[in-house]
Amino acid sequence: MSKVVKRVLGVAAVTTVALGLGACSSSSSSDKGTDKKDSKDEKVGDFNVSYANPDKAIEGGDLTYGYIAETPFIGQWLSPLSTDAIDSKVQSPAFAPVFAIDSSFTIQNGKDKGGLADIEFDKDKKTALVTLHDGVKWSDGQAITARDLYYPYEIIANDKAKSTRWTDSLANIEGLEDYHNNKTDKISGLTFPDGEDGKKLLIQFKENKPGFTQSGNGYFLETIAPYHYLKDVPFEKLVSDEKTTTKPLVAGPFKPVKIVPGESIRYEVNENYSGPKPKLKSVTVKTVTPAKAVAALKAQEFDILDGTTNDLYPEVKKLTSKGYEILGQQDLYVSLLYYNVGHYDKEKSVNVSDRETPVQDPKVRQALSYALNTDQINETLNNGLNTRAIGTIPPVFKDYASKGDGFPLDLDKANKLLDEAGWKLDKDAKGKDGKTNDASDKGYRVKDGKTLSLTFMARSGQATSEPIAQSYINQWKQIGVDVSLYNNKLTDFNSWGDIVQSSGKTKENQSWDITQGAWSLSSEPSQQDLFSASAPFNFGHFTSDELTKDLNDIDSEKAMDPEYRKKAFQKYQDYLQETAFVTPLSFKIVWTPVNKRVQNFTLDYGENELWAKLAVTSDKPSDK
Repeated sequence: MSKVVKRVLGVAAVTTVALGLGACSSSSSSDKGTDKKDSKDEKVGDFNVSYANPDKAIEGGDLTYGYIAETPFIGQWLSPLSTDAIDSKVQSPAFAPVFAIDSSFTIQNGKDKGGLADIEFDKDKKTALVTLHDGVKWSDGQAITARDLYYPYEIIANDKAKSTRWTDSLANIEGLEDYHNNKTDKISGLTFPDGEDGKKLLIQFKENKPGFTQSGNGYFLETIAPYHYLKDVPFEKLVSDEKTTTKPLVAGPFKPVKIVPGESIRYEVNENYSGPKPKLKSVTVKTVTPAKAVAALKAQEFDILDGTTNDLYPEVKKLTSKGYEILGQQDLYVSLLYYNVGHYDKEKSVNVSDRETPVQDPKVRQALSYALNTDQINETLNNGLNTRAIGTIPPVFKDYASKGDGFPLDLDKANKLLDEAGWKLDKDAKGKDGKTNDASDKGYRVKDGKTLSLTFMARSGQATSEPIAQSYINQWKQIGVDVSLYNNKLTDFNSWGDIVQSSGKTKENQSWDITQGAWSLSSEPSQQDLFSASAPFNFGHFTSDELTKDLNDIDSEKAMDPEYRKKAFQKYQDYLQETAFVTPLSFKIVWTPVNKRVQNFTLDYGENELWAKLAVTSDKPSDK
């Protein structure tokens, strides 16, 4: 799976996201002049992004961090081998980023920004030079070296290690694919200008990419691994060795001192951390099931609770008068409607838009989009924590997010579009169920003697799945479109996944017209992996020459110029608005309850030293 698609979420399917790319001159780096903005007064919706606690912090102090999870965490500390998103959360007090980022995920150079290293790009030579800062060490006191930057590439690309992190994007590094294919035992595109024990790693690329200065771009790694500690462990045993599971080395402000596998981790200060001295004495991290999360907060078991879901919000909100503040941030998330216009040809690795269906007509797709009452659904069924999406890129990426209106509810416009498409209202027309339209006395739409009837493959899995699906169906009835559920019921996740990811033409994948998708996004916004002609995740199979050109422009060498890339993104989103090849539905706010004794907590994506700065202002949690 490529850098773009991170994970398919509960409503259905993901893209990637990025922000401004600093121009790569003959020798350039990420913008050193970008000051991290003050997020104290920043708001997302009705939520503050940061909690301002004016009280004086106590010396030391212990903090308890909870994460909501249905299952135990795996506990793999070696990033190239980690497969569990929960691990990254429960291990965060021990984490130090290789590269600092700003609030829009652009890499920032300078030790004062909070990263372990800087990166300099040379456009003419197609290289990146990674330089570790002075004094950066592992928790055992050993210096972090260039060999520690190189080692993760070996782990990911070596079949014996069984990493799942290999992607085609990494093949843009010279020699890495040959190493991956066992053609060589050295990676020619990774060299050590000042030796393996030095501070510099030089990366030779085949092509320049406009996403280079975005964290999460996937073209190079942003992780380290302690080679001196792990070099004697065979690749095939790395995943299970105690050095990567229960006795790891770390580089962040805290180090693990007691691990209860799958349940909890106790941290104490890492004396060898190169950043600011941590204000806390210790941190305890625990997981809690969704069923017990609210009760645990009421009992003040946690100072911070992460991994919250929208259905918990009404009960947690009641606790704001009992010692908790709720913070919010724009999530890297978008939900969509897909229109099935073809199939995926696995042999040729290409989507083919060849299906006979009314949703081939862009005016029909636009009409279906304008008929939706997304704002009302978000307010009533999602507790106001989702906002209507106006494009496929969340607003946290200000430079690249759509400047248009998206598809707000407008039944008049929807009816006009269907009129223009030749679908006329007939009060006597009947739907698939043999009945006339019970939601409109004007009837269903008819063209060439056929009723405009569509099949909606709506997903099950959440308490709100059924009411949302029925709301959509009722809205479409109001503009004269007959829509019925796939197999007359909601579709479970596994069946849905099998159908939308199947190739060729089957009865199952040719029997639906509309489905939902919700994606957790990367921090680099190339749209190729979701909507290109070759993308397996292009579930609607829509392709066109203009879309291909727009997607390629976003990732072209010309787009190394941030202004060019900004315009390319807007052109792509204008095309989305004109054709509705998908319908953007919602963006999401992620929210976190924080006890009022906590100081310096923020959800700002650009805070690179959060755990070192956290403090508490009393020995016990606040209850007021």
